[in-house]
Amino acid sequence: MTKIEMLLENILDATQRFEKEVTCMDSEPDMWLGILAEREEYIGCLIEQGFNSLSIQKEYQNQLLQINEINQRLIPLIDQRKQGVQKQLNNVRRSKMATNSYQEAGPNGYGAFFDRKK
Repeated sequence: MTKIEMLLENILDATQRFEKEVTCMDSEPDMWLGILAEREEYIGCLIEQGFNSLSIQKEYQNQLLQINEINQRLIPLIDQRKQGVQKQLNNVRRSKMATNSYQEAGPNGYGAFFDRKK
């Protein structure tokens, strides 16, 4: 196995681990960053070895196609997770604004508040 083949195997392995993390609903995006950083290192080593689009041989195309297919499947999943986080952030901001606007409104007791703003 050549160094390029080994690097491509490592990239494919990292991509598959990344896919498992992204598809797991309770995974943390911080974990994603570690896998992506590792994959980026392998890609940098691959470029240092002189691997570019002109030097792609047929034996490497299968691995590259697998990596690309996984990446294409992950893009919509990542976007969905991003939208979910954005909705949660918007809800937190909205509730924080409501709390701040009613904080000076006056007395409240037993969990109820009296709206003095009219």
